[in-house]
Amino acid sequence: MELREKTFDVTWETVNEAYYDPTFGGVDWAAMKEKYRARLPGVSNKAGLRVLLQEMLAELRRSHFAILPRELAVFTPGERVRIGTIGLDVSEVEGAVVVSGLNPASAASRAGLRLGDAILKVDQLELVELRRSLEQAGFSSARCGTYLVQLTRSHLQKGVGSVLSLVVSGIDGQSRPVEITFEPYEGVWSEPMGDFPSQPVQCVARHEPDGTAYLHFNIFARVAMKDIRTLLRSVPAGGGLVLDLRGNQGGIAIMASGIAGWLSDREYQLGTMHLRQGHLDFSVAPQAGAFLGPVAVLIDSGSASASEILAAGLQEARRARIFGEPSAGAALPSSFKTLPSGDILQYVIADLQTPAGVLLEGRGVVPDEPILLSRKDIAEGHDPVVEAARRWLREPRDPLTSTAATPEPRQP
Repeated sequence: MELREKTFDVTWETVNEAYYDPTFGGVDWAAMKEKYRARLPGVSNKAGLRVLLQEMLAELRRSHFAILPRELAVFTPGERVRIGTIGLDVSEVEGAVVVSGLNPASAASRAGLRLGDAILKVDQLELVELRRSLEQAGFSSARCGTYLVQLTRSHLQKGVGSVLSLVVSGIDGQSRPVEITFEPYEGVWSEPMGDFPSQPVQCVARHEPDGTAYLHFNIFARVAMKDIRTLLRSVPAGGGLVLDLRGNQGGIAIMASGIAGWLSDREYQLGTMHLRQGHLDFSVAPQAGAFLGPVAVLIDSGSASASEILAAGLQEARRARIFGEPSAGAALPSSFKTLPSGDILQYVIADLQTPAGVLLEGRGVVPDEPILLSRKDIAEGHDPVVEAARRWLREPRDPLTSTAATPEPRQP
């Protein structure tokens, strides 16, 4: 009991000291301490404590608050063999959590999952019922979708040999159960940074036959920067770039400034973090050999945090055109702390405003060219977002006019 009490106190006190808003958005944070501490004697194990802490953090109604179980966190190479993968990704499509990415050689594919399948149930969680509960609690449709995608993704990372139980509905409307066994992840891992654990990293960087370059990475991690930089430096002067941030939930936020520097010949800002005391700008410093041609950025409801900082900053600077769906609106900078229980607390330390003063939290980035994917598109391997971006990149442009537009001066 003493360990649970200490873990509770450290969680509450950390948020109390670090949260950027001393008024807590109108939430009586001291009262929350008393409310949830009174329930602590009824908590008998770590799983119950996690639920209690998550519920307390949820009272703030902000993104980037979480309790990460220690057994699902990877800090050493030896631990990487414990955490498995099933080779799929999900997105919100047509109001449902849908299989939007699937490795053909993966355990998920062998188990019979197909692109476009809608996930109805994850382990014992009924997603339709959860959505209904969230909506009744006053959450917007967009926030409900973001939460359900994040919840589903949290079940896609388990120990090797664990089994994920799903109920899915195909394009034909027929429901079926699927069980998938987690296998070791054999790809690249990021290195831990303090209490921020290692994460699986995927990066796709290629040149297309039509002269465009395509770049997609799943997390802002230092290990991905080599491939990112190599591609950005190799895009021909007369070419174009598709920067696909769909499904990228963020990571090391300062990398957004570094990437923007490879796309500009001007200094400007992507945004500003406002902490409890002071502020910090995401400043862009132009890099020698930067690509100055047209840039199309792709986003969806799974694009969060650093992805939103980069997309919004490039958009306001008129350095890129944004395609796809509104982003997650989950853009609060956060930090990580190991709790006495061994679990890891993710907690918000700042808000984030664009140079024009737009708060991204709860709003997200609004595309210049909105395009909605359908389940049918996904099932058939059709990507209208990429196609629209490539059409725009191929439009004739005046070679005497710089495509790296000079950002508007920031208003005082």
